Amino acid sequence: MSGSTPWVIERGAPDYPECLSDLDPPERPVLHVAGEPRAVAALDDEAVVTIVGARQASGYGLRVAERLGRDLAVAGVTVVSGMARGIDSAAHRGALSGGGLTVAVLASGPDVVYPAGHRDLYRRILDSGAVVSEHPPGTRVRRHQFPARNRIMAALGRAVVIVEGAQPSGSLITADLAAKLGRTVGAVPGQVGVRVAAGTNDLIKDGAHLIRDARDVLDLLFGVGVAEQRARLERAPPPRPGPAIEARLRGVLDLVGSGSVTVDRVAADARVAPRDAAVALARLERLGYVVADVLGTYSPTGLKPAE
Repeated sequence: MSGSTPWVIERGAPDYPECLSDLDPPERPVLHVAGEPRAVAALDDEAVVTIVGARQASGYGLRVAERLGRDLAVAGVTVVSGMARGIDSAAHRGALSGGGLTVAVLASGPDVVYPAGHRDLYRRILDSGAVVSEHPPGTRVRRHQFPARNRIMAALGRAVVIVEGAQPSGSLITADLAAKLGRTVGAVPGQVGVRVAAGTNDLIKDGAHLIRDARDVLDLLFGVGVAEQRARLERAPPPRPGPAIEARLRGVLDLVGSGSVTVDRVAADARVAPRDAAVALARLERLGYVVADVLGTYSPTGLKPAE
């Protein structure tokens, strides 16, 4: 049983993830699954990390989540998240780019893509990882289903890492559930005074582990200074080159990397009209070279233009 056709794993069956037995009682005694069985089997390994965070994430948060997902996947860690907009989808993309396993926990049925715009990401996850849900195929998303989904994500990870989260937010609920289940909770620090960083900064203040990079997560999983895992991380492949771009766009990309992060700033530094700066930034965003947050601030993704 593999591919996009969902199947059922009953609680108590040999292939039912043992870590979910900590949810007592479970909301539903079965798990509906689509994708690769080996990805579900990997959920019982020690090396499983749940990464969640804000939907309306900053460019900084998206870069951190994608890099964490990628580097952890390279180190052999299975990355669990919820396929939501923002941090969740960035973590999945990172794990896929690192060639590792990633598992998406959905509040809908395993065959219902939510959000609908993530259909391509959903297909990529099915190709090498898995999608799991407590709900049967065909189940549409309802608001009350997300808390139960958060319970599953909290239980699956040996460690749960929050990358940006407002106060209050679903991400902080997941962190609280994880702590109650005895999971290790970590958080990525954010800029003081920024709404989406308030929750993670509070978590760190209250005792959550500070997460700067994948090494910090590996230390939580395996103990400080695990040479083998760190050596694998150092061998992470460089990012694939992006599509070729003309010199004018390269110049704008260089400006963003140097700190010109708004349309007006780029326009002033490049000595072009604001409209031309906005068009250039929009093109760079479509090509994957920059991302914009909800405040209209641009950040480089780290993708390098092909020569």
